Amino acid sequence: MFVPRYPGRITYAHALRACALVAASAIGLSAQQGPDARYRVTSTSVVSLDRAPQPALVDTLVTTSLMSIAVSSSTDTIATLSLDSLTVTSTGMIRRAPDAFSHGISVSAVLTDGRPRITGDSASACAAERPLAGLLPDLMPLLPTPLRAEQQWSDTLTVTTCRAGLSVTTVTVAAYRTLTGMDSTQVLLERRAVIHASGSALLREQTVILTGSGTSEALGVVTVASRRIQSWRGSQSLDIQLTNGQQTRHMQQQIIDTVSALP
Repeated sequence: MFVPRYPGRITYAHALRACALVAASAIGLSAQQGPDARYRVTSTSVVSLDRAPQPALVDTLVTTSLMSIAVSSSTDTIATLSLDSLTVTSTGMIRRAPDAFSHGISVSAVLTDGRPRITGDSASACAAERPLAGLLPDLMPLLPTPLRAEQQWSDTLTVTTCRAGLSVTTVTVAAYRTLTGMDSTQVLLERRAVIHASGSALLREQTVILTGSGTSEALGVVTVASRRIQSWRGSQSLDIQLTNGQQTRHMQQQIIDTVSALP
């Protein structure tokens, strides 16, 4: 079910597509070279669109994917993220966007200081692989060397990416802390972040402007020797505003991400 499309109105389809852009998962991997790292990632997102004075529209979207990361080195050290499989289910209101993640696509980036830096601006943001590019910095965060318990550091990531034709720039300021692990071979990695997003595009003959902010927190298990995450669980809360100059819609999104390493 969607809000009927009338001139000057922001439809539920507009809002859902735009909201999906901001939902970058708080997942962490290392830039350790060697065999591919493979992960099962499950994301549960509850989206609520304000339609006052009518009741809010609420939907739940569950995405399960298998991803692999390969790191190779020649002149530069390159990380390549590939999407091996993808399953999406919802409670019925969210229509699958045709340019969302596609099975078999991949994206690569040069590693700088141990994590990828995604270049590109709004003009190039809507290339086919750009939705996947938005995940790569989150999948490979900055980790100190050597990695041990009782460390603290921070990092700022700026990524411009795209889904459903809307270019969105997301700035994430993250604070990390390592805690004592379950044994001497592992540490617990805590991540807390503040998120700001902005973007605009012409959608269905309407110029839609998005602004958003939120926070996230997560806890993962990292193997010290390989510098790879073995498991991860994170939550994210986002408040999003969409306007087309005539109407403003407010949206809230609650996200739970879980990650498990595969053999």
